[in-house]
Amino acid sequence: MSEQYQYPTDFNGSFRPVDIVKIFESFNFYDGRMIGGSKTGYRQKYPDNLVVFNANIVVKEHGKIWYGDLDLTKDYKILKQISERLNTVLYVLWEMDARFGEENNETSVLISKAIWNTNYLPTPTLKWLKTCLMSQNAISNG
Repeated sequence: MSEQYQYPTDFNGSFRPVDIVKIFESFNFYDGRMIGGSKTGYRQKYPDNLVVFNANIVVKEHGKIWYGDLDLTKDYKILKQISERLNTVLYVLWEMDARFGEENNETSVLISKAIWNTNYLPTPTLKWLKTCLMSQNAISNG
């Protein structure tokens, strides 16, 4: 039987409190969640949505706690509910901002890279993100 290689910093989530895992799973947000079979196909189907494939979710108390595909335009209300259940702000990061060793950075560094967090009121869309980036808003300080 061959052993499956795991990149040394691949997220296994073993440090997370069980309650965090249970809460995410109660909303069908399992680790490694996939929202479509094709990234291109999904983006073509939902061109205005803010989609983050292989997203990372970080919280101040524990660092990285979840990863998987997110369509923030559709998922933001559920993420806000999860945030309320956990009594903490959830910060969403691009894949490369919390993988391949980056997840080992201080939590404050990870949070500073957030593209959205559960304190934001407007519906997150691709247009919203472009407006934020163009105006240089500090998204992580929401």
